[in-house]
Amino acid sequence: MTKCQELYEFYKQNPQAKNAEVAEALHWDPYHVRKYKFRLKSRGLIAITPDGVETAPLFADEDVQEPSAKFAAYQHLYDVCVERLQTKDMSDSQFISLVQEIRMILAKM
Repeated sequence: MTKCQELYEFYKQNPQAKNAEVAEALHWDPYHVRKYKFRLKSRGLIAITPDGVETAPLFADEDVQEPSAKFAAYQHLYDVCVERLQTKDMSDSQFISLVQEIRMILAKM
């Protein structure tokens, strides 16, 4: 079973689990939880809602079209922003600088 499949199955059983809970349960680094959660979201296999994670029926990877690099980067930036709002693991000025730098890079793509 791939890590994406493992995470998908975990969310089917525990849709309200937070990233930290998932990392602990699966014995993963929190970075990997975010990484594979992003992949599942970009493939349309999960949706993040205020109530937790909703899973969609699985389908073959051949049927999935990968998002553009720019769209994927914006989606990842959104995920980082939302997680930062929840964890506050960096100062406001560091966070603002990071977002501005990422937006400048994306503008040049």
